[in-house]
Amino acid sequence: MLKQLLENRTVNLGYTGFSFHHHVYELQNCVEVLGIEAKSLHLEHSQIAAAYIDGKRIFIKSMHYGKTLMKLTDGRDEAIVQLSVLPSGEIHVEVKPFIGNANIVSVYFRTILADTAIAIDLKGALKSFLLANQLMNDTDSILEVHYQSMHPNVLKNSYAGNFVLGYHPTGESIANGDEYALANRIANLQFSKIVILQDGIHKIIALKMLLSFVISNRIFVNNELSM
Repeated sequence: MLKQLLENRTVNLGYTGFSFHHHVYELQNCVEVLGIEAKSLHLEHSQIAAAYIDGKRIFIKSMHYGKTLMKLTDGRDEAIVQLSVLPSGEIHVEVKPFIGNANIVSVYFRTILADTAIAIDLKGALKSFLLANQLMNDTDSILEVHYQSMHPNVLKNSYAGNFVLGYHPTGESIANGDEYALANRIANLQFSKIVILQDGIHKIIALKMLLSFVISNRIFVNNELSM
């Protein structure tokens, strides 16, 4: 009990002096974001948030501090949104889209610095996808990636041609030292172009495609995958 009280106190330290205000969050209701176009929704805890669908948009209003799940369906398939309402009333969402018919890119973690740390291998995963689709050669290297993140809480939009980490479900930024916070999460990324180095020459791949990065908690070690 004491541990829980201390944890709650720690979580709320940054919000001391802030009063709760109702916030409204707008989520796009489309295949690019959810993997489906939702027709109905269900909130597990309606006292924490209220939500409704208005055509291509979903509106979510914060009601009380806490967390809840929202299930969205088109009558057949389902997407899940985890809602975190902060003590200030701000809303952060974690989208787990339906990926049944998506272009899936499997992402693993890899060891660095003599196994003393791990990093998410986004560029390696993308290269594997491009190799499998014969868009680049094994001897080529990826120089730049340009994309729009459909779930900026998981991965932000690319910046200066780089992959950029996003946020925890609570809204806290993910630093380079805690990439593992992205484990078991999904991000739909809308690519516009990729720049590779091929035989010493810069080559642009005009890849205008939505790719679903499915991030596993498995670690890539010495060409073997292990838990």
